[in-house]
Amino acid sequence: MARVKDLWFSAVRDQNGKAVKKPTPKNPKNGGNPKANRWLACWTGPDGKEKTQTFSTKTAAEAHATKMEASQLEGRYFDYKKGDTLLKEYAETKWLPSQVHLRTNSNTLYEQHLKTHILPLLGNRKMGSLERSDMKSFVAAISAKLAPSTTHTVFSVLRALMQAAVDDKVIAANPCSRVPLPYIEPRVVVPLTAEQVIALADSITDRYRLAVWLGAGLGLRSAEARGLTLARVDFLRKKAHIVQQIQNGELVELKTKASKRVVPVDDIILDEINRHLAKYGTGEHDVLITNRLKGLTQRSSFNDRWQLAVEKAGLPKGTRFHDLRHFYASTLIAANLNPKVIQTRLGHATIAETMDTYGHLFPSDEDLGRGAIENMINSASGTTPELAIIP
Repeated sequence: MARVKDLWFSAVRDQNGKAVKKPTPKNPKNGGNPKANRWLACWTGPDGKEKTQTFSTKTAAEAHATKMEASQLEGRYFDYKKGDTLLKEYAETKWLPSQVHLRTNSNTLYEQHLKTHILPLLGNRKMGSLERSDMKSFVAAISAKLAPSTTHTVFSVLRALMQAAVDDKVIAANPCSRVPLPYIEPRVVVPLTAEQVIALADSITDRYRLAVWLGAGLGLRSAEARGLTLARVDFLRKKAHIVQQIQNGELVELKTKASKRVVPVDDIILDEINRHLAKYGTGEHDVLITNRLKGLTQRSSFNDRWQLAVEKAGLPKGTRFHDLRHFYASTLIAANLNPKVIQTRLGHATIAETMDTYGHLFPSDEDLGRGAIENMINSASGTTPELAIIP
C-alpha cells in the first residue's frame, strides 16, 4: 500500500490525547535540514520489499508512491534506484556479455567502440542521470574526430546499450531517441577498371595474388576469399561453393542464408587457382590462401600487404579489397545479367541492397524499350506497321 512518511516530524499524542508533531530523533532541535527532502514516498515493489524515495513536498511524494503502485498493475514498473548504476558497470557486466547473438567481428567492434569512445565520455555517469542533451553532447564530441559514418556506428552501439537498459527496467526511456546525427554523403560506387585489377594482382605479394582474382572474379569478400578451401572448388562443373570465411584467425561457417551461395568460375580464375596450388599447395583446413607458415591468414597482415599493393599499382589511397567486389558486380551488370541473379551471386540478403549499391550502374536510357508495346499490340492484332520512307 502506497504511503508517505514525514522524515522531520512524527505524529504523537500528548498527555491529553491530542495529536501533536514531535521532531524525529535525528533532528530533535530544528526538525531537520531545511535543504533536505522532508517527505518519504513508500510503496511495495514487485519483490515484496518496501521501496522508498524522498521528495521536498508531500504532494510530490504521494503522487510518486501512487504512480509506482499503478505502474506495477500496468506492467510498466521499474526501480528508479537501478538508475544509480554506472554506465560502465552496466555495459561490462550486463549488456556486453548478453550479446551472444553477435558475430565475432561484430562483438569485437562493439567492445572497441565501448572502450575507445563511449566509456571515456560516459562510463562514470549514472544511467538514470543521462538525458537527451547528454547524447547530443556525446555526438558533438565524437563527430569532431570521427567520420560521419563512424559516428553513426558508434552511436548505434550506445543506442542499443541504452535500449537494453530500458528493457531491463534500469531507466524509463532511451535518451538516444531523436538525437540528430551528422549527414553521411552517399558513396557512389566507381568500379575499378580491368587494367587496375590486373595491376593489383601483379603488385601484391605472390602468395596473396589469388585473393585478388577471387575478389574480382567471384565477387568474394576478403574473409571469404581467404577462407575458400580446395574442397569447395568444383573444377569439373566450374563452380565454387561459398560457405565459410575467416574470422579472428578461425575458419567459420557463414551465418546468413543469403551469404551461402554457389558462383560460376571462369577458366581464367581456375587457371589462377591451379597456378597457386602448384606453387603453394593448401594449408590449414585445406584453405587455398595461406601465410608463410601455411596457416590461416590474419586480416591485419593481409591488409598491410593490400595497402602496399594499392600504392605500388598507383591506385588512389583508400582503395579497398571490397572494390574488387564492385568490379565483379559492375561486370555482371554490363553483361545484362538479371538483378536477382546478381543479388544471389553477391550474397545480398535483399534485392534492395543490390539496387541501392549498384542501381546507378544499370542502363537508364529513357528511350530504352521504345517500340516494345507497339510491336506487341501489332503482333496480337495481325497488323504490320507501314515502313517509313526515308527521302
